[in-house]
Amino acid sequence: MSACVITVSQDGTGDYRTVQEAIDAVPLCNTRRTVIRVSPGVYKQPVYVPKTKNLITLAGLRPEDTVITWNNTASKIDHHQASRVIGTGTFGCGSTIVEGEDFIAENITFENSAPEGSGQAVAIRVTADRCTFYTCRFLGWQVSINIEI
Repeated sequence: MSACVITVSQDGTGDYRTVQEAIDAVPLCNTRRTVIRVSPGVYKQPVYVPKTKNLITLAGLRPEDTVITWNNTASKIDHHQASRVIGTGTFGCGSTIVEGEDFIAENITFENSAPEGSGQAVAIRVTADRCTFYTCRFLGWQVSINIEI
């Protein structure tokens, strides 16, 4: 079974304009790999991959050119799923939250753009099994350090 491919582009040339719209389009209890190709750009939005959305790949071209960013902190969480599922405090403040298993990301920067000194500001939270990141950057504030892998 071949993978399903979806394209995200802010200029409207893709299937969706936001990463979250593309994730929302993945069927519940997905059984085949869905590749979401994210066109270059800075995507200012929280992203949530729920437990019911497995086998998703987010693929950019270069981590310097494809950035998913949001500005949550442990004390200020602004997320469309905040009240239902993502949690509170540091656990819930990730700009991107991945709960779906077998997730892959490649050539993307995950950033929490809250300013230094605003408290804990996590770039990504992963609470799923078998997740892999290739050539990704992770930028956020946790005890005043930035981590890049």
